[in-house]
Amino acid sequence: MSGSQLTLDKITHASNFVGMTPSRTYLSTEHRRREIIDATVRVLAEQGFAATSFARIREEAGLSSTRMISYHFDGKVALMQAVVEDVIRRAAAVMVPAMDAEETWSGKLAAYIRANLGFLAGDRLAARAVIEVIQNSPRADSGLREDTSALMLSILLTHGQEAGEFRAFDPLVVARSIRATIDAFAAAMPSTDAAVESTTNEIVALYRRATRIEGAS
Repeated sequence: MSGSQLTLDKITHASNFVGMTPSRTYLSTEHRRREIIDATVRVLAEQGFAATSFARIREEAGLSSTRMISYHFDGKVALMQAVVEDVIRRAAAVMVPAMDAEETWSGKLAAYIRANLGFLAGDRLAARAVIEVIQNSPRADSGLREDTSALMLSILLTHGQEAGEFRAFDPLVVARSIRATIDAFAAAMPSTDAAVESTTNEIVALYRRATRIEGAS
């Protein structure tokens, strides 16, 4: 083998090795972040916001040091935001297909409410964890999630108004009311499936009446 070929082989081997390393690191990093977020959700839901320290999360996750948490999250605020964002992403994975399956804006609003409440009822730990963050974090920390969710919902309501399905109202005010109702549901979750279904039906009916044009069916 020529010297030039040997050098080329070394470069190729080194390039392949370097190309593989970030992928392995990425998978390991994502796995560790997942463990930390899941442990944080459990501590939040079971012991409350005040008790959710890095030391308690380390114990729950079975980590060797709290430095493993601070390596991935720059403080408690960042970790709490990551928890809320993770729950929102998982809820969206359930809610978006349900909404997309509806052809009318009133149907999409009902699907939004039903799917959101169904997700929270199906993952009570996540529901309690998010409520703990919202109720205990400073407004500047929890407001991003609240305002973004309400803003996105207000866009749906605006489209419904433009399509002639909803009456005239301030979309952001109604969106915030719906979000507050959903958060209240999460904070005081019905104990049985039948109660969840009954409560969900009441909430859907409430906002159908609140948004529909007077005289419409």
